[in-house]
Amino acid sequence: MKEAVGDRIIIWLTGGMVLVVAAFFIWPAYEHLRGEATVYRMFCTSDRKDDGSCGLKNELTSPTETYKAFPDQQRVIVWIGNDAPSKLSNCAVRNELNWRCTRTDKHVGTVDQSMADGQLSETVDGDPSPGLSLFYQAPRWRWWLVKLLETAGLRK
Repeated sequence: MKEAVGDRIIIWLTGGMVLVVAAFFIWPAYEHLRGEATVYRMFCTSDRKDDGSCGLKNELTSPTETYKAFPDQQRVIVWIGNDAPSKLSNCAVRNELNWRCTRTDKHVGTVDQSMADGQLSETVDGDPSPGLSLFYQAPRWRWWLVKLLETAGLRK
């Protein structure tokens, strides 16, 4: 019995969707093998709730930040979106998900940027960076969901 063309299209579309979903979940493992970790940040267009959350309708994405760690050289480089990379200074690196870099800026003070188990944090003279209250780290799936909504024109 011959398969209908419509059945073939449905099979190919289903197979393609399964491959896309598999690639989405495998990508972080590939990134870690290359010594990289990507941070997905978002910001809230309204005041955040007491628990720090922001409703899906009020979130927008920020460009991704990718950190590449070199444990043997005790170095970390970072690039934001597609911009040119820059090197962080004075670093102690265990692996791509665990490191700390410190720089002293005469205008700002001592800035510590660190990643612990993939969670990025930044302090200025020991206090949380003011930028962290506006831009917050989000799970990869949520960032992509909001990005798809933005791309579809469903976000401002």
